[in-house]
Amino acid sequence: MIVDIHTHFNEAGVAQALGIDMRNPGQGYAILPSSPQPEYGDFDVQTEVCRKAGITKRLMSTPFTAEMLSALTTKSSLDVVELVNDTNAKTVARAPNRLMGLGTVNPLEVAHIKEAERCMGPLGFKGLLLTTSWHGRYLDNDEALPFWEWAEASKTPIFLHPVRTPIGHKQQMGQYKLDELIGRPFDTTMCLARMILSGLFDRFPKLQLSVSHMGGGLLAVVGRLNYGWSLGCEGMPERAKIKCKDEPESYLRRNLHVDTMGLWGPHVREALAVFGTDRVMFGTDYGPVPIDPKEHVDIVKSMGLSAADEEKVFWKNADGFFKLGLAKQRPVSV
Repeated sequence: MIVDIHTHFNEAGVAQALGIDMRNPGQGYAILPSSPQPEYGDFDVQTEVCRKAGITKRLMSTPFTAEMLSALTTKSSLDVVELVNDTNAKTVARAPNRLMGLGTVNPLEVAHIKEAERCMGPLGFKGLLLTTSWHGRYLDNDEALPFWEWAEASKTPIFLHPVRTPIGHKQQMGQYKLDELIGRPFDTTMCLARMILSGLFDRFPKLQLSVSHMGGGLLAVVGRLNYGWSLGCEGMPERAKIKCKDEPESYLRRNLHVDTMGLWGPHVREALAVFGTDRVMFGTDYGPVPIDPKEHVDIVKSMGLSAADEEKVFWKNADGFFKLGLAKQRPVSV
């Protein structure tokens, strides 16, 4: 069995329903250049590609849509996320034996908690996908504290994914697809670094998050977070002080899980070594990244894991984290 926790499909008509013309979206939100990806909106093609790759189940989500479109419409952000969640439920209903959903909200607005409850209740989603920033604000801000309190108390599975247009995009990220290749992973890195250094995980110690793209660039900088913490903040202004109680590295295997998306074996191997085989889940970013999911499968299989650990990465960790109930079911035939 293989469960892909990181996969997307683009249902047509969402922008139009919000009165947005994506050919001329207006000012105020930068729409960076992107290549057309036909597979992102072709359900039959996606289904066949995943079947051939041996993907048994997919957790469908729409990572960019709500955050981006809410900046381009006069409708409230709550109206936008409700439409996006209803649309994702429509996608899941296309093949309910193979597809499950992740809802989305803006954690910086307390009014969105009721929508989060709708996602986890009537809509039947298995968790929430949050973008790593929302219109230039990160998720450690005080406005998000009621949401994190709710998420911890309700034990809601949370998946973090970078935004369409990352913070810092004005720094020449429109060249060479740098927004996609560098900007988005480091939007994730900034989000995680701020959550750790702000003491968010000390305040909500039972909070468990899964993170796309193996944590973005977090593993490359966690040593720097460690030494910054060890040097202390004596004499620094309040806004600059590091507030986490423990060494930043300790929160990785305490509060974070990651997927395998990255298409580079050495990074997957590092993620397995740092997070452990109990905290790594299979993910491909398939749809908007139209690279055959079989390549991701082959990378995991090349790690030389035991059969038991390979099963953890391919489906058991996802089954436990997102409470999918797959261990009690027979695998769907591929």
